[in-house]
Amino acid sequence: MTGTGNEAAGDRADGDGTVLGRRTTISDGVVALRRWSPEDAEWYAAVVTGDPLIQQFTAESPTVSADEVRSAIRELPAEPTGFLITDDATGQRLGNIALTHEHGIGDVSYWLAGHARGRGVATAALRLFTDWAHGALDLSEVRLWAHRDNAGSRAVAERAGYVRDPGRDGIREVKDRSWPTVAYVRRRPG
Repeated sequence: MTGTGNEAAGDRADGDGTVLGRRTTISDGVVALRRWSPEDAEWYAAVVTGDPLIQQFTAESPTVSADEVRSAIRELPAEPTGFLITDDATGQRLGNIALTHEHGIGDVSYWLAGHARGRGVATAALRLFTDWAHGALDLSEVRLWAHRDNAGSRAVAERAGYVRDPGRDGIREVKDRSWPTVAYVRRRPG
């Protein structure tokens, strides 16, 4: 999760997915990625702590509280590197997508609430977010890791244009457990 503040009226990304000025929303007409606001904290904590798949396949804490989430949102940097995934037409909250980056390379993570799965939302959000990261953050590549058994996330990565990067497969320590992970990468075009 990253970014703070509410979205402004008419605040949309330009055609190539970059965020200009004080814009707080990126959209493809199907999904929208907007900055986190303290009002999202209750939803975030409830979804993360109540969803077995999020607990099985992400590093999210099983005990995170809305107060902890609200505090984290207030401490986010002014320049976003993550967003709340929403339905562009209704504004319904659907998930989380974020990355860390340095030296022109980003590492993305994401999850969807159960009601949003199976509708192409994750693929659209990952594609939109990656396009934005390549342009707005000038990243040459965006990478992701998925638990070897997370078939849904692996399929999302491939549909969003990521390719397998088996040289980076390995065991990662997540929540005091060893996870067998598979790696994917999407390089900036050109």
